[in-house]
Amino acid sequence: MENDQLSSAQWFEQMAQVTESIGQASFAATLFEALGCIWPIQATTLYLYPHGGMPSALFELEGPWLPQGNVRQYLSGFYLLDPFYGACVEGVRSGCYDLKDVAPDHFELSEYFQSFYRHSHLEDELNYILQSGSGLSLSVSLAFTQKLDAATTLQFKRIAPWVLAVLGKHFVGLDARGARFENLLEQRIHSALNNFGSSILTERECRIAQLILRGHSTRSLAERLGVSEDTIKSHRKHIYSKLDIGAQSELFSLFIDSLAEAQGVLSKDPLESYMNKIR
Repeated sequence: MENDQLSSAQWFEQMAQVTESIGQASFAATLFEALGCIWPIQATTLYLYPHGGMPSALFELEGPWLPQGNVRQYLSGFYLLDPFYGACVEGVRSGCYDLKDVAPDHFELSEYFQSFYRHSHLEDELNYILQSGSGLSLSVSLAFTQKLDAATTLQFKRIAPWVLAVLGKHFVGLDARGARFENLLEQRIHSALNNFGSSILTERECRIAQLILRGHSTRSLAERLGVSEDTIKSHRKHIYSKLDIGAQSELFSLFIDSLAEAQGVLSKDPLESYMNKIR
């Protein structure tokens, strides 16, 4: 009981320090330090996601166990396939979410997981997501090298109202201060993922390709689109044929390669310029 009281006292002190740091440069670091009192956090990042624009890491603190440039790699294009990013731009309610809340059924079999996520040596992740009425999402990413148990996850989720409140106070008027973050808000472009394959595939095929990239299985695709699994398999076959590929891993590689070739010009199908170059 004494230890519990001491723990509570320490936690309330951390909360007070975070509140006092609102509006100061030390805010993000103080917030992450406080959250680390609940459970050790191996990687912490604060992302700004403009809906339809390019994201930015407003604050990042990576441990030495992570590959160098992990966040930079993520922002180079992998973010488009991140379930947390997808939840943000699709307008999920403000709150605290873990991977199982937002990830598709075959997330660990997806090429995104196999080619990127698993190399970060992380086993679990929580995000505090704050939605703005101006088409922005703030996401506080907490990453862990071991799976959190249900009780610990619940602890993080219980304090979500407080975390979201201090985020809202610190970043109030964020939409009117875009220049503070290197004119990020002026980079209002269409998502490359939403345009990928549009110069070659039909609208329905584009949608299916995008969901495959995100890690949805044939069954999940059928349920989401309201069609049979055989219909999905037929669409997948046509997609692979049109793109001259034979596997999901090749679809993922094609997406990443075409994204790099586009060099940020993402208002049209990034695959178009890439295919023209290799022909």
